[in-house]
Amino acid sequence: MTSADFIKKWRNSINYLNQRSVGIHVGWDLIPPNSTVENLNGETAWKKIYTTTPPWFKVPQTFQQLVNTKNEDYLQIVDEETKNGKLKYYRQKGILEPFFCAFSNQDGSFLLLGDGNHRFLDCIYLIHDEDKIFECYIKNTTVDIICLPNFDEVILPSQIWPTWNADNK
Repeated sequence: MTSADFIKKWRNSINYLNQRSVGIHVGWDLIPPNSTVENLNGETAWKKIYTTTPPWFKVPQTFQQLVNTKNEDYLQIVDEETKNGKLKYYRQKGILEPFFCAFSNQDGSFLLLGDGNHRFLDCIYLIHDEDKIFECYIKNTTVDIICLPNFDEVILPSQIWPTWNADNK
């Protein structure tokens, strides 16, 4: 997949709620044509998504950090997802859309999940806290990761995290 393919696939993608799949600000027209794209599948993709960061909270935290600490940020999102019925939806239906995309900085040391933040958190909550079995969904998981040489221009992380510093995320 080229960067043009990634843009074509994700720029106007619509989810099951009839909303844009990528809910974060992305300067799509600023993505360099020579940006590389990595496609991962199955358990490899699922494990990689744990290392991505959702665009939430005051300080960036990976999904792995949220699951391991079960801190107030994690519990806040779980409470919101319970109230809005999404946890019930995934509890009953599983992951009907096991497709994700992420945006990476140049060296791959920081990954921001672009599509699937709530979906992924809901599912890892059900797996880790309710012992739900999701292997049949995990094997169908895909994640497209675009590596951006100009990550800070395309994503504007300082708009997401006021204390953003590219050197010490």
